[in-house]
Amino acid sequence: THQQMTAILNKSAELKLDKRGNSYVMFCVPAILRLLYSTGLRISEALSIRNLDVKLNRGYIHIRKTKNGCERIVPVNKELRLVLDQYVSYRDRMPIKGTFIPNSLFFIRPDGSHCTYQAVYRWFRRILQECGMPYSGNRQGIRLHDIRHTMAVHALEQMTRKGMDLYESMPIIATCLGHKTISATEQYVRLTYEMYPELAEQCSAITAFVYPRL
Repeated sequence: THQQMTAILNKSAELKLDKRGNSYVMFCVPAILRLLYSTGLRISEALSIRNLDVKLNRGYIHIRKTKNGCERIVPVNKELRLVLDQYVSYRDRMPIKGTFIPNSLFFIRPDGSHCTYQAVYRWFRRILQECGMPYSGNRQGIRLHDIRHTMAVHALEQMTRKGMDLYESMPIIATCLGHKTISATEQYVRLTYEMYPELAEQCSAITAFVYPRL
């Protein structure tokens, strides 16, 4: 829900290192979570971004390493740009060699090493626990990948409430998520209707048969 996502993002901004100080990936977790929610990127795609791919002044990020092998462009809105600009400003203050190199990874630990999925996921589980949304494993609870699903549903909800037709909104979501076909995006329409049944009344009756109830 919007409330849960807000709680997750707010809690990520309150993270603090423990006395051991060995969880360096926490440094970029708040920015990564906001990037995932704003763009619908897969975590593997986010962690593969390099400096040369980030064009904040032009409002986009070039995603080269994708699941289906098709490169794509994802938009960066003003709010996300502020977050990423802040991350870069702190990152570049650290005495690390190579942070400015175009081919260097965008998200790094304070020791200069790359961020791993496992490390980000451990902090994500801690955030869920502190928000009262624990993840017990074996797909029981919120997964990091679910932020991608949440972005798609919330984006469809937003566009539908603004009066956009499904024929217009679905190709936009499909392109942003990197789907090759519209059918891969269809699941999000059903999820959106399940979460916000009132939206079905705003859609044209002529397209209702395309997405029948299962």
